[in-house]
Amino acid sequence: MNLKNQIRVALGLKVALAVQEKLVDGTIIVSTSDVLEAGSDVSILVEDGTTILLAPGEYELEMGGGFVVVDEGVISEMIDAEEEVVEEEVVEEEVALSKKVAKAKAPKFSQDELITAISSVVGKLLNENKKELAKLSKQIKDLSNAPATNDIKVNKFSKSNIQPLTRAQINSMSISDRIRYNISISK
Repeated sequence: MNLKNQIRVALGLKVALAVQEKLVDGTIIVSTSDVLEAGSDVSILVEDGTTILLAPGEYELEMGGGFVVVDEGVISEMIDAEEEVVEEEVVEEEVALSKKVAKAKAPKFSQDELITAISSVVGKLLNENKKELAKLSKQIKDLSNAPATNDIKVNKFSKSNIQPLTRAQINSMSISDRIRYNISISK
């Protein structure tokens, strides 16, 4: 934007918009430059007539071509419509080539060969699993025959050394203290 237009914007006066274009998504963009080119200012035209600087990103024009905004509101690079078409053709050729490669690499087996190969792999897996199952069964049997731990001696009739508290003393305790007290007297 030239100095004259910057002063007009600062004073709130209307700025003459030289370029008005539409993006593919229908957004109307404007610029005070005569032509959209690298270094031109670019803004979004809002319904009420005000403008907002265009955010950084890559934009495609409805009439073809596009541009890149790196610094907010300033075009840094123009993209020709021809470049986009060439890129699309290259991508389509790559897809076609990858499909050909995928078809060429696919090994061909007869149905009998395939069944034989699968059967041998499944048989090996079953044998390995049977050996593992036998080991685990032996371990379970050994563990079930072993004693759990030393005997625990519990005297249900032993008395605790805790003095019973009155209702008022219990009510004055915090919840966590009440829980500890109840656990200690139940032992």
